[in-house]
Amino acid sequence: MYSVILTELGIAVFDDNKCVKSFPFSNPATQYVELKKEQAHLNELEQFLTSLGSAVIVNDSSLLKQLRKKSIEADLMEEKKIETIQSSKLRVLVDSGFATNEGDARGKLRDFALSLSSSRVTEISESPDLHIIQAINTLDETDKIINLLSSRVREWYGLHFPELDNLIDTISGYSKIVVEGRRDNFTQSTYTNAGFPEEKAEMLFLLQKKSRGGQISDENLSIVQSIAKQILDLFELRQSLEKHIETQMEKIAPNTTVILGSAVGARVLAKAGSLKRLATMPASTIQVLGAEKALFRALKTGAQPPKHGLLFQHQLVHSAPRWQRGKIARAIAAKAAIGARVDVYGGGRNDTLLEKLNVRVGEIGEKYKDQPERPAVQPRRNDERQDRRFDRRDRRFGGGRGGGDKRNDWQKSKRKKFGKRRR
Repeated sequence: MYSVILTELGIAVFDDNKCVKSFPFSNPATQYVELKKEQAHLNELEQFLTSLGSAVIVNDSSLLKQLRKKSIEADLMEEKKIETIQSSKLRVLVDSGFATNEGDARGKLRDFALSLSSSRVTEISESPDLHIIQAINTLDETDKIINLLSSRVREWYGLHFPELDNLIDTISGYSKIVVEGRRDNFTQSTYTNAGFPEEKAEMLFLLQKKSRGGQISDENLSIVQSIAKQILDLFELRQSLEKHIETQMEKIAPNTTVILGSAVGARVLAKAGSLKRLATMPASTIQVLGAEKALFRALKTGAQPPKHGLLFQHQLVHSAPRWQRGKIARAIAAKAAIGARVDVYGGGRNDTLLEKLNVRVGEIGEKYKDQPERPAVQPRRNDERQDRRFDRRDRRFGGGRGGGDKRNDWQKSKRKKFGKRRR
């Protein structure tokens, strides 16, 4: 019976211990990976095995599947024979003609390992979910930068126009007014162009005349204006990042996006590490992603474990009553786990997941409409602890009523043996 042996450098056909035919790989790393994924083209090998007209045995399951698809009678080798081939790999490569000697075989195997590792790194780097993770992390860091710069602009420009800080809550609106310059140059159209309604613009215009802020120099004003422009540019960057994340999530993980939303889904994906890793997680793990500190603290101290982590940002969880949030978060996590698995294996968008989730959330809202009463926890008294300590001591010295007497006898025997304790 002929043996078909798959190696890192090619495929060889052996009759007992003699190589009958060998098929070297032109690009070993690429062709080896394609064969493992059952995507390789083996026309020459198939024609040769068909001409033999006998059954063959192979050492690799992927190669076995491909040969059986072409109606070639093949079976898998025994484990002992596969282990023998692996232990004598260098000799097999030399006998197959893939290497001139064992030293040459070692060098070619080393080159194969390096090229295979680099191809794996390239493949992983091109994964689209990793780019989504970078985008959502950039979005969160952009929000932090905007908040830091806006607080600095409010404090600095507030020395010139302090009344503006209490009346304008939006960061972008405040920055647009700062870019316009000093308050003495503002008109009512300045506020309307910044996006404020006419009533508020009229109020701000009247208020600027009564402002108690001091004057600001040209040098300080130019610096504050440049910071405000940077804030507005960061807002534009943030909007582009949001659109990019939304489109990419719809394309790569449509079911996860339907259940969690684009922003929350991207943050859960970033916390999991990848879409494939998220698909392997149970619903209980997805539910507490982002609350690891609280979870480990609960395991250590015995306190109540967290009911939700990043899922608290979900609209259904955030808007629900406090006593319903844990149950709703668990229902969302269960559907998100199913949706991630469908996304990984390319099942397409499934709208029934969202429908079932809405039905489940409605059931939770009806069943737990009223807040449940919590049993009152009675604090431990010090005398109870003392009683327990005395009970342990009595058990150590015999228990019952005679425990104290036995303890006194034990202390007397110790004094006789070792003398009085020194004070």
